[in-house]
Formats: sequence, C-alpha cells, structure tokens
Amino acid sequence: MNDPNENIPIEHIRAISDPQRLAILRRLMSGKATLSQLGDFFDATAAHVRHHLKVLEHAGLVELCEVRPVRGFLEKYYRATSYALQIHFTVIPEERRAVTIGTMDHALARLAERMAAGQPGLIPLVFPLSSLDGLVSLRQGICQIASCHLLDPETGEYNRSFIRRLFPGQPMVLVHLYEREEGLIVRAGNPLQLHGLEDLARKGVRMVNREHGSGVRVWFDQQIKQLGILPENLEGYERITRSHQAAALAVLDGLADAVVGIAAHANNMGLDFIPLCTEPYDLVISEEEYQNPRLVPFFDLLNSADFVRLLGDDDLISGYHVTNTRGSVELIS
Repeated sequence: MNDPNENIPIEHIRAISDPQRLAILRRLMSGKATLSQLGDFFDATAAHVRHHLKVLEHAGLVELCEVRPVRGFLEKYYRATSYALQIHFTVIPEERRAVTIGTMDHALARLAERMAAGQPGLIPLVFPLSSLDGLVSLRQGICQIASCHLLDPETGEYNRSFIRRLFPGQPMVLVHLYEREEGLIVRAGNPLQLHGLEDLARKGVRMVNREHGSGVRVWFDQQIKQLGILPENLEGYERITRSHQAAALAVLDGLADAVVGIAAHANNMGLDFIPLCTEPYDLVISEEEYQNPRLVPFFDLLNSADFVRLLGDDDLISGYHVTNTRGSVELIS
C-alpha cells in the first residue's frame, strides 16, 4: 500500500507537524470557527491560536471564509481550504464517516452544518471549490458531491453540457437546489452610482474578479463580451479573489468599488447590492453514489421544510429563491 503522506506537499507536512496546528486543522475541517471560538475550544489565548492560524494560512490550508456583524464588530470565521482535501484522510480519524462536498455556496454550507449537528457519525466536510474545480474533484474521486452553476455560452444552458464533457458515458445525477441572485456588490449608499456591468468600465472604477472555473467568472466573461467591454478596459480585471466572501470583503475594506457576487454577502457586510440575474444552483453526484444509503439523511434534510425555512428565515442567507423544481432529480448520461 502506498504511503498516504507521499503526495502531500512538503509545506503542508511542515504546517501540520505541530500537534496543536493539526488539532486546529481538524477542528476547521469539521466546521468553520472564529479566533475566539478556537481559543475557547482549545483553552488557549487568542495570540496563541492566531500564530498557528497564520502558519496554516501561509501553507494554504486555512482561509477566511465569512464575516458576520456582531454587536457592532465583524467576527471573522475561518475554515479549511480545498487544498486540505489532499490530506483529509490523514487528519480525519478513519472511523468517522465523512461526506465530502465541494462548494462555495453559503446556504449549502449552512445545510451541512445542520446535518453535522443532527446526524451523529455522519460528518459533512465542505471544501471551498469553484464549480469547475468541484466537478474535476468529483471526477477524480476526491469529492462525493459537487455544487455547480456553470453557464454554457454556446447553448445558454446551465451545468448539463459541462457534466457531459467531464463524465462521458458515466451516469450522473443532477439535483436541483434553488435559484440564487447574483449582481454587483458596491459600497453602502452606492456613492459611485453603479447600476450595471457597463459601469465597471468607467474611468476610476475599481473591481476585483473571480478565478477561472468559478460560475461567477464564466457568467461575467460572457456578459462583458456581449456588452462589447474589453477586459483591458476594466480596472482590476486581473485581480483575483477565490470566494464570494473575499470579493465582498475587498469592497468593505476599500480595495475595490464593485465586485460581482451574491446578495447574502453584501447584506451580511452592510454593503449595497444591485441584482443582475437569477441563476439555477444544482448538485452533481454519480448515480452510484446517489444510491448510497448513508447519504439518505443529507438528501432528506435538503428536501425538508426545515431547509426551506432556513433559506427564508436565516438573516445570514438572502437572495435565495426556492422553486417548484427543488429536490427534483435529473439523470445526465
């Protein structure tokens, strides 16, 4: 049998060589947490935890994933990154039954939290992967479930053509989740009076972009092409952020005037949101894995009234729309 550590990058091995850092990474692989929550969990000072977090961040194993306003302050949440997928079988005890989900979606992550709290022994591991990276990881057997919102510019269809290209001849299941609002995130009060993508080409307007392979980037590149906007005329087009959270944070910190993102993160940070489109958001899973009995609790919760209430009542989730296709299944082959 091959050594499970032989393919782990050396910087990752160094980062987890300290037992305390390994413990922090284990904790963040089971769910996001703030600096203070980690301090309470490990009975350690904030300075002590911050030191180990910085090492894990530098190695690319931990990242900032969420910012929540609490009593006039912004609480920062951290999670394990997609790079931690390379070592998750090393740091997660074998007896725990893990379900790996590749997604950057806020509501789906909240669903996983609910599942973790209500299903002892069934551990959902949410790794922040873009739509395309999620599908590739699914094909490689790293993830069991991937979320997807990829628009094919040739057909105008979401997700199906990408699944057919990446999984030729393999039966795959597309599970319809909900629709999600995307648009421009701008500073509170919209001081530059930005109203559409064409305004990003105005002189002095700064943006940041999402990485190639993300659903937002695929949609954005198609839209500016249709509008006749050249990338070189967009200040900040080449500046990349790897999550909706990081993009919105760039506006909050004054590093950008506008980004394309989702309503939830704009509202959570007290920023303004200009809706531009509503897109379908789906799950992709192999037909064989979809029939796996141990995933029944996950899909039961997905189809439950409790999850619908979560989308409608949770202050941290906004801009999601439940349709009559929620939970419906489509076989792609």
